[in-house]
Amino acid sequence: MKKIKLSKVPVFLTGVMLAALLLSGCSKQPEEKSAGEDVVSDDVILTETGETIEKEQPTPEPVATPALENANIDPALLVEPEVEKSDVQEEPVEYDDGKLQIVFLGDSIFDNNRDGTGVPGRTAAQCNANGYNLAIGGTCASVEWDEHTGYEDWTSRSLVGVVNAMAKNIPTDIFVNDTTTKAILDDPDIDFSKTDYFVVEYGMNDFLNTHPLTTDEAPSGTKSYVGALNYSVVTLKSIAPDATIILCSPTYAQFYNGDWMIGDGNTINNGYGTLFDYKGSCEYVANSQQVLFYNAYQDLGIDGYTADEYLEDGIHLTDKGRQLYADALTKLILKYEETKNN
Repeated sequence: MKKIKLSKVPVFLTGVMLAALLLSGCSKQPEEKSAGEDVVSDDVILTETGETIEKEQPTPEPVATPALENANIDPALLVEPEVEKSDVQEEPVEYDDGKLQIVFLGDSIFDNNRDGTGVPGRTAAQCNANGYNLAIGGTCASVEWDEHTGYEDWTSRSLVGVVNAMAKNIPTDIFVNDTTTKAILDDPDIDFSKTDYFVVEYGMNDFLNTHPLTTDEAPSGTKSYVGALNYSVVTLKSIAPDATIILCSPTYAQFYNGDWMIGDGNTINNGYGTLFDYKGSCEYVANSQQVLFYNAYQDLGIDGYTADEYLEDGIHLTDKGRQLYADALTKLILKYEETKNN
């Protein structure tokens, strides 16, 4: 059945629908942190050399846009559509020492279409690079509210979990169901310290799962989007000090309740902010950490006018959308390579 956008529905009916759908005060309340949890990620900072220092003053963080009364939507309505995965998988990368090494970390935007037509596969091919895709669909940058982040009892498959596995801080057993990611993490021939580019793409699921934007709103640092990105960037710098890190914001999205569009990334507030606010927080971290930022939300050209062409379900990319994203990353990487070599 064809999805019907609110713009096509009579104003009166639209008002009735939104009145029924929108609820106030849906943001989650921070839980108390269990004793011994987040000892590493909250109380100390990893330096680029791998040393740890005690955290002195918290870095100023962006304040999420306050949710207006009756502007928050029931989180149950924010659901990531399921995508059928292809049985065709990319061939394992045979390392070539003369090529760039690009490591991709992300959610389903990077994890889907591992048949060579996904964003990482196309980007690596177009850059003539050794590409390693560690993306895991459905995951967030930040740690879930009920997950443990002590190294000895780690349970999170988030971005924070992946970078800790890359740094050998935790075992890879947590990724037993993520066979491709686990195989790359366990491959003794893959040396992450030789990485030229880390391309990090997260934020959509942090928004959908109503994870806080800032550490002030979270029970611990890595359980917020900003905190998780900060921690992960510092850890990646310690793994490969010479690598270039590219933080990619979430892409523009439209959200549906069945066949009805209830809003988009500019209008729907999950209690902590809009998807556009998560984009802004990603940019903030990139600037503060002095890494590259790619504004996938605005610079890809996906918006309310082009969504039908580039988004297959309001969130995931069509073939044309994936090519668009891969072209943008390829252009960014190759242009940056030119500046390094000149």
